[in-house]
Amino acid sequence: MYQKTKFDKPFCGLSMRLFPTGNQSPKYEYSGEASKVKFTCSITKRKYGLSQVNDWFNTPEVQEYTKAGYVLKYMTKTQEMQNPPQYAKGNLEQIICLVMIKPYKPSANVDGFKPIGQTVPQYTPQPMTQAQPSAPDHAMPVEKMSDMQDDEIPF
Repeated sequence: MYQKTKFDKPFCGLSMRLFPTGNQSPKYEYSGEASKVKFTCSITKRKYGLSQVNDWFNTPEVQEYTKAGYVLKYMTKTQEMQNPPQYAKGNLEQIICLVMIKPYKPSANVDGFKPIGQTVPQYTPQPMTQAQPSAPDHAMPVEKMSDMQDDEIPF
């Protein structure tokens, strides 16, 4: 009945159809009477009103998705009507859905390279140490510059 995709569970959501008004944007293009148009559950096929969306979310079927890490998202799409009413003002309908979706998690590196955070060494503060003298204890200061130059300058 459904195509298995990258998700491990079948599609779970509430969908509602809105019908064309015959108007163009910026006016409302689709509408539905709140007392007549109901959300339909994709799993149980039960109908829910707007005030019953929380009841649907708390059903055991939907809670199974929540426990598996899925989150609720709003989505819409426009599609052609399957069986348009005789006096319809258009052949398109708007579908509003509340869908349980597995959240996006970035995949592991595809190219084999490590992420920058793993390759660049992290700064670690070092404890302060006492300065050490650089000259040995028996060193003597230089008094004449000529003593330092053993070789003659060749010019």
